[in-house]
Amino acid sequence: MNVKKKLWIVALAGVLPWAGALAQSAAELQKEIQSLKAQLQTLQQKVEAISAQPDVTPLSQQVNRLEQRLDLGEDDTEQSGFKGLKINGVIEAAFKRNTTSASNEFSASAGYGADEFGMIQITKESQDGEGVDWTLRLLPGGDPLVQEASLSIPLNKNSRIIAGLIPDFQGYEYIFPNANPTLGNQLITHNALYDLAGATAYTGVGMAYSLGGGKYAFKWVVGNADHGADASTSTFDAPSVDTSTLIENSTTFAAANSDVRSAVFAYRGDWYVNDTTYVGLSGLHGRGNRVFDIMALDGGITRGDWQVNGQFSIGRMDRAGANGSGTSWQGVSGLVGYKIVPRFQLLARADYLMNSENGGGTYYDNGGINGNGLGPERASDGSFAYAADTGLATKGANLMRLTVGTNYQVNSTTQWKTEFRLDQSSGYNFLSTGGLTYSKEKQSMATSLVLSF
Repeated sequence: MNVKKKLWIVALAGVLPWAGALAQSAAELQKEIQSLKAQLQTLQQKVEAISAQPDVTPLSQQVNRLEQRLDLGEDDTEQSGFKGLKINGVIEAAFKRNTTSASNEFSASAGYGADEFGMIQITKESQDGEGVDWTLRLLPGGDPLVQEASLSIPLNKNSRIIAGLIPDFQGYEYIFPNANPTLGNQLITHNALYDLAGATAYTGVGMAYSLGGGKYAFKWVVGNADHGADASTSTFDAPSVDTSTLIENSTTFAAANSDVRSAVFAYRGDWYVNDTTYVGLSGLHGRGNRVFDIMALDGGITRGDWQVNGQFSIGRMDRAGANGSGTSWQGVSGLVGYKIVPRFQLLARADYLMNSENGGGTYYDNGGINGNGLGPERASDGSFAYAADTGLATKGANLMRLTVGTNYQVNSTTQWKTEFRLDQSSGYNFLSTGGLTYSKEKQSMATSLVLSF
């Protein structure tokens, strides 16, 4: 073998081991890469499995986090002024008809002029939970629009200051049509004492007390009552008397002789005999421009399927009679309700208002001719008994009302009501539309759907 050939053999022998080593390293590297990929996939699956497991944070830490979130939420609510804020109300859609107008009327109220409208109430409770700081109650479409705008400031556990515009609190009925025990009444319309023989609202300041662990309650207000009634334009125009001995024109009398507001003192005390029975005594006394005194005794029993309420009222008022003299009135009202089933209630109410002195006149009606059955007691031709020397009425009409109805609780927020009411006057004191005919009675029918929220 020559030298050149030997040199090639030696060179190839030196290179082959390096080539084998490089080939072996590349294969192993590929295996390692595949192994790493498999391990990565395995780790990824483990991470996903751990993420799907429930939080293993200790319970105490979870509670602390939740408390922090709640505190932050309460802070935001308090800072924005919404803490303790509550909004509720009632809306009524009604159909009504009566024999004096003979009209078929669909409206947002079936109250026949008793100021029942949709209502929205906003209350704001104090931050420390001691009661209601203020209440704003609106009657959309009503007159007045604001029915209550009152403050309530707790002094201690049993007493508080009350102030602002406060609804009248005499009697057993409330203004609103929902059957909420503290806001509404079960029937559609109201009793005669509520409509004709009492105040509507007070503006002033007073106190409210709770005694005997809630067994007794008392409140009083000093201020004004129904300031619109203080206007001297609140008058009665006596119709001309067709006789040659009298002047044939109208004579105007007013329960108020100026626009100066009268000062009033209103109060109410309640005795809660037990969970089902209460008795209340209330009064209203006014002096100044108008001089009047009203007192009412009312009570109620709700036991099982039965409900019974009653009220007796007396009142007097200077210059409120149809002949310009003082007048007085006495009235009684009773309500009975029975639930045939928990959702369906039968109702009956009877009212009587005696108002014959000096041509008739009450706190609400000072002898006017407005079709409510009061005023001078009239004959079928519209004439009335009068004094020969003045031509002014001497006797007022008395009024009786009989109301029957039903109340069906459609669901927790909706009621369907029906009602028939007979108003009977001792005189022909109901006028037809246009004032062409006089009648001793008026029949009214109504049905309504009431939504409370």
